[in-house]
Amino acid sequence: MNHASKNQLTAVAQACDHFDSSGVINSKVSTEAENISCRMCKNWDGEKCIINVFDNVLTSLDQT
Repeated sequence: MNHASKNQLTAVAQACDHFDSSGVINSKVSTEAENISCRMCKNWDGEKCIINVFDNVLTSLDQT
């Protein structure tokens, strides 16, 4: 994966069945859908998805 945009990180996090922010999100950070990002997921290492689902979720989204 090349560097993902902020919008892509948000869209993938909203659609990903593996998104898990337990223990990652600071209690002061809102978890409303528009604020969710892959960067908040425990499966994100800061650069990429460590369980390799980002690209599959991104390509499954309707990009029209």
